[in-house]
Order: sequence, then C-alpha cells, then structure tokens
Amino acid sequence: MENFDDKKISRKQKETKLRKQNIIEAAEKLFLANGYEDTTMNQIATESEFSKGTLYNYFKSKDDLYLAIGTKAYEIIIDYTKYFVESKDPGVDQLKAVGYAYYEFTKNYPDYAHIFHDISIKLPHVAQKSKDKLTANEEEYLNRSEAYGEQFRNVIIKAIKTRSIRSDKDPFLIGFTLFMMTSGIMKELEQHQKTLETMEFDGDDIIDFVFDMIAEGLKPRED
Repeated sequence: MENFDDKKISRKQKETKLRKQNIIEAAEKLFLANGYEDTTMNQIATESEFSKGTLYNYFKSKDDLYLAIGTKAYEIIIDYTKYFVESKDPGVDQLKAVGYAYYEFTKNYPDYAHIFHDISIKLPHVAQKSKDKLTANEEEYLNRSEAYGEQFRNVIIKAIKTRSIRSDKDPFLIGFTLFMMTSGIMKELEQHQKTLETMEFDGDDIIDFVFDMIAEGLKPRED
C-alpha cells in the first residue's frame, strides 16, 4: 500500500515536472519570437510567471533551457524514426526511412526543427564536456542524441549484414556522413522555402532525388 511519504514524493515530482514544462513552454515562445541571442532569463521568468531564482532551480543557464527544448525535439525524431523504420524491410529501404522520418519531422515541427538545428551551431561545446561537468539537462540532451545515433547505427549494421549496402566502409563513418548530409539539406530547405515557391519542384522532389543518389552510392561493391 502506498504510504503518506510516497504520496508526498509523487506529488512533489508531479509539481516539479509541471513547473519545468511551464518554464520550457515559456522559453520556447520567446526563443522563437525573439531568437536565442535576444532572449533573456529575466524575460523567461516574466513569461512563465516564476521568479528568476525558481528558473535557476531547474535550469542552470539559458543554454540549459535551450537544450531542454532540443531534448523534446530529439524525442519526436526518435519516435518518428521508430515508426518509419518498423514499416520497412532491413536494408536500403530502412536507411531511407531514417531520412524520411527526419524530413517529416522538419515539416511537421518546423519550430522544433529550427531550434534543433540552431543548437548544433550555437552550443557545439556541450558534446565536448566531460561527463562529470554536465548539468542534468545537458546529460539528458546527450543521452537522447546517443539514442538517436544508436537507431541510425542499428539500421546501417542491418543493411550491411543483409548485404543491401556496401560493407567496405565503417558503419560509423556511413552514419556520420549521412547525418551531416541530411541535416545540411534540411537546414538549406528551411532557409530557402521562399525560393522553392518559385520553382517547378519542391522539397519533396529534392529529398527523393538526394536519397536516391545516396542509395546509389551505397550499393554493394563487387569483391
């Protein structure tokens, strides 16, 4: 039977989660409206209706808050990737599914996609920090990043084992290269939406073409 102390802990955990969620939502609104540089912790405190001291109880800095939003973005991408991959057979089709999941994420959650891409530019130092120096939010962000990377690597390893793609390259090299290529393309599509509106093709056409080229380049090599 649940005792009184357990109920207190559970209630406190719920209150903590709700407070963090309210702060993150307020920060999201301001980051998207004003940009990262022009948003301050004072503004976030006002928007969330918490004191600045309360904010710092949950987030050590503005960077910490930005990463918490990045963690939410990763959670969406991970769910999308799982859904897209499960519907395909191991091999090139699953590999393409990882890319299409990322693309659908950027289309359906453009605000999260913008912050997700912005973090890699503004906060690259987080990945280089030693583990004992990480804040709780930094560690959670990196854990989600690793989980997404693991999804990608597993798909690549399966594709190699089924001889669907070339086996003469390291799986990590393939994954890292593909991620850089696809993330770069997604960022460019985000920045050139207006230009694409004047073209006779759209983002879907570009993505299809790019993924076809990638599949061609990954075809197994003869021994």
